[in-house]
Amino acid sequence: MPSRGKAKGSEWERQTVKYLREQGWIGAERTRAGWVDDRGDIDGVIGVTIECKNQKIMDLAGWIDELVVEMRNGDNDIGVVIHKRRGTTDMGEAYASMPLQVLVRLLKEAGY
Repeated sequence: MPSRGKAKGSEWERQTVKYLREQGWIGAERTRAGWVDDRGDIDGVIGVTIECKNQKIMDLAGWIDELVVEMRNGDNDIGVVIHKRRGTTDMGEAYASMPLQVLVRLLKEAGY
């Protein structure tokens, strides 16, 4: 039987996939567990590493460090940590955190 934390994390990943599909990324899916070179929790958003976190205590620096390694493993320049916002079940209200250099790259590519 999986731990409560593992089950909570898996459910958050499923909710994230559902939300991304509803927003048009129909290929979004959870990655398979056990990769030696972890590439994030969600696959199918081409060129983007997505790490999901549903934890009571926020460790943003640690999560971003993990994301950067996973971006490198997946050979992606874009990556984001999607983490649960306490007090709401609305996925659109979840937080999305990334290194500033990633945000700058996105803004430049979008023409800003």
